[in-house]
Amino acid sequence: MIKNYIRIAVRNLVINKSYFLLNTIGLSMGMCSAVLIFLFLQFHLKTDKHQPDFDRIYRVVLDMMLDEGIQRGTDSSVPLAMSLAQDYPQIERAGLIRKLPDATLSSVQENGIYRFIEKDKIAFANQDFMDMFAFEWLEKSGPAIMKEPYHVVISEKQAKKYFGNKNVLGQTLRLNNKLVLNVAGIIKNNAFPTDLNNEIYISLPTLKKFDPSYEMDNFSWLSTRNETFVKLKNADQAARTEKQIRVNGNKYYGEIASYYNHKLQPLSEVHFDERYDGKIRRSILWILAGVGGFLLLIACINFVNLATAQALKRSREIGVRKVLGGTGSQLFWQFMLETAILTTGSALLALALSAVFLPFLNDWTNTYAFDSAVLFQPGLLLFWLLTTIIVIMAAGFYPAVIISGFNPVIALKNKAGIQQSGSFGLRRSLIALQLIIAQILVIGTLVLILQLNFFRNANPGFDQNAVITIPLPASDSIQEIRSSLKNRLLQFPDIKSVSYQHEAPMSTMGYGGSVRFDHRADWEKFMISDRFGDESYLNTYKIPLLAGRNLIIRDSVTEFVVNKEFMQKAGIRNPEHMLGKQLVDGNSGLEGKIVGVANSFHLKSLQEEVQPCAIFHYPKLYKEAAIRLNTKDFSRSLLHIRNAWQKIYPQAVFTYQFVDEKIKKFYEKEDQLATLIRSFALIAILICCLGLYGMISFMVTQKTKEIGVRKVLGASVNNIILLFGKEFLFLVSIAFIIAAPIAYYVMNNWLNGFAYRIELRWWILALGGILILSVTFLTVGFKVVKAALMNPVKSLATD
Repeated sequence: MIKNYIRIAVRNLVINKSYFLLNTIGLSMGMCSAVLIFLFLQFHLKTDKHQPDFDRIYRVVLDMMLDEGIQRGTDSSVPLAMSLAQDYPQIERAGLIRKLPDATLSSVQENGIYRFIEKDKIAFANQDFMDMFAFEWLEKSGPAIMKEPYHVVISEKQAKKYFGNKNVLGQTLRLNNKLVLNVAGIIKNNAFPTDLNNEIYISLPTLKKFDPSYEMDNFSWLSTRNETFVKLKNADQAARTEKQIRVNGNKYYGEIASYYNHKLQPLSEVHFDERYDGKIRRSILWILAGVGGFLLLIACINFVNLATAQALKRSREIGVRKVLGGTGSQLFWQFMLETAILTTGSALLALALSAVFLPFLNDWTNTYAFDSAVLFQPGLLLFWLLTTIIVIMAAGFYPAVIISGFNPVIALKNKAGIQQSGSFGLRRSLIALQLIIAQILVIGTLVLILQLNFFRNANPGFDQNAVITIPLPASDSIQEIRSSLKNRLLQFPDIKSVSYQHEAPMSTMGYGGSVRFDHRADWEKFMISDRFGDESYLNTYKIPLLAGRNLIIRDSVTEFVVNKEFMQKAGIRNPEHMLGKQLVDGNSGLEGKIVGVANSFHLKSLQEEVQPCAIFHYPKLYKEAAIRLNTKDFSRSLLHIRNAWQKIYPQAVFTYQFVDEKIKKFYEKEDQLATLIRSFALIAILICCLGLYGMISFMVTQKTKEIGVRKVLGASVNNIILLFGKEFLFLVSIAFIIAAPIAYYVMNNWLNGFAYRIELRWWILALGGILILSVTFLTVGFKVVKAALMNPVKSLATD
């Protein structure tokens, strides 16, 4: 019996090629999307879940309690971890990591020197940090290697890069051509998703050797580069520990302790809490999960519509089977088997398509975590199997019930119609549901794209174009060498300006703190951000001044340029009245006079409001040169810069980056989300087109004779097109009326998360509706026109 079912099912699918093809394409696209979204969600939801005692590990974050509100961050200081471990017996371990961006690491081998600039891969770490997390050691020279200076632990990937296949333990690496580090351990490459993605860990005591001026015992030296983690003996001690840290704040911060509120953030929240630099909100993941479910739903809707339309063509076959003794149950399972064969084939095709699109998934997650092997993980295979079964049941049950319930007498006369092939109203509702989902995705995509364009095109308050930055290597005779490089570069006519700086005006740097203004008795109740740059900084970025002048560099005098927001926070209305006022910068400890007031410029992304800022000369923290180019021939200019660089720093690696490219990275999360939604919106539209084609096929089949009669009675082609067009115009209109307020609510809430945003105007919603309407009429137009042009004699002769 089953063998006969299979033979008949395969024969029917082969005969009805268009039916088979449309359903296969729709189901495979929907299931492929579901698989990719599952992998995306699994990657994020499993981040750092592999860590031992996951529920007992917390990150120490900071809420700055300011008059204008709470300023949240991951800022920490070097001595905090050690102090916490000593002060609170319930803390089992206290780990510290300090990130070191843009450092040069080199090794000397027999066949040459291997030298690389490592971006975001190097960090200083203490012993507790290495013991707290799940590092899998391949080799190490002792149990406490991170307690001694000049020790470094590297991943096997880095070991191969610097040393090839030779024994690595005991080899040396040179940091910034300054410190010699001994390789004291090798760890395996990360095999699990983690936010702890550094590959080179330098023992924390080396930090003082690397930067002798760094105050290792200063609690007020907070930085976003520092992160403190604690592991509690019991997870239920978190609230008590957090309260104790807050009560004992005077020990760490003295009289200003009331501004500092440290909190314990569970490791399970680190990846998702965007208030503290989380990578992605959980709500975004659930939205994507919903999108995956909707894509499967509209694929199943297509199947139902196409299957019930196809039932009319098979009515005689069903009538013959029933007359010859076939039962409704047998016909039901016959159709369910056909559905299973078609769905299983689509599911296998979906896996193949998923393998093709895995590189795009790597781009979406900014990792290389996904290769073809992930498609054979037990979790993914179980999800794929369950999804296949659910789709078989969801897509096949209703059409199977309809087909098995055909009246054999009517079916033999090929008169099975709307009443026997399922409710036409239900099909309308299903198509409308597809259009609602597609319209929400299209409108969401439009809003995402417009907001990203707003970010990219908004004026940040300075000129970011044609400015490149090159990281500076460490050097003993800093001033002389830097002056020499600057003079060489300025001799080239294509170079307009050169400035030494810590970072561009708009950056992720976290330097800043409290200030004392105009000899006032108390420190100001607002915090500022520091921007370190020389006398060419303002000119290089074309930051306009509202009053005063540029910085003049003097050895014994510090000068400050503050921004408009600083002036307003200080209670001054006239920029001229700021000039000559005394300022003490709490972060650097420098004191001097304000010589200029700059107009507003963004310090971070446009997601945040502009904060008070001070710009001043602080050469000990300069880490790069900013160069403004005045040319269209960038390749020629870069060649000249490289040549000048190599003459001054023959042992250093030359690398550069355009400032506008740096700024684009601020919006990686939004860009990633836009790419995901745009891709799935396109898939939803394609699946909808298949559903619309199935719907119009059914309608044309039902009304073929009616079309013939109308044409005989004088109806024109336009009349016939209008007959069908008003049906779909009604469906698109109903879908738009439902989808527009839903999309408005969801996207307006998303936009409210940004300090600077577009206005969600009516025309954006209307444009989404027009796009769906256009796609709808393009999809059904061909079939309608073909039916309208059919010879009425043939139409009337149709059974």
